[in-house]
Amino acid sequence: MQTINLFLWRHAEAEDSSPDLARPLTPRGQKDASRVAKALARQIDADTRVLVSPSVRTRETAQPLITRAALHLEVDDRLAPGADLDEVLDALETAIASCNGDAPSLVLVGHQPWVGQVARRLLTNGDGDWSVKKASAWWLVRRSRDGSAEWTLKSVLDPDLV
Repeated sequence: MQTINLFLWRHAEAEDSSPDLARPLTPRGQKDASRVAKALARQIDADTRVLVSPSVRTRETAQPLITRAALHLEVDDRLAPGADLDEVLDALETAIASCNGDAPSLVLVGHQPWVGQVARRLLTNGDGDWSVKKASAWWLVRRSRDGSAEWTLKSVLDPDLV
């Protein structure tokens, strides 16, 4: 079982408008996304996969990373706002199964509550919500230990601290 670097990145602050999927980032959201993207770009390689929900705000959050690291953006409807945890985990497992290399990286850009729910499930094997600050990215690493996968939290990239 290979090592995986997973970045769970909650979208940055977005305008309060509708329709929901069309909400763009605020100027602050753009600034925060850019800060986190700069820090993320130092931790990933050219083969990193970036998966986002179909919302404008997730694509805009990921865009500074895409530009900085010359990556491609993949929209996955299973990561939409209000997505069921099992759908998100299925998207994650599908992405992991297609990874190659010694320690591939994945970036999932999405929404609460599923960003916090995925972090909690992977780190504790428990269910429930964890609060994740807007624009922050949680860096989780999956390693093989005694024949099974073990996830650990390596870092949290907070837009106010990077």
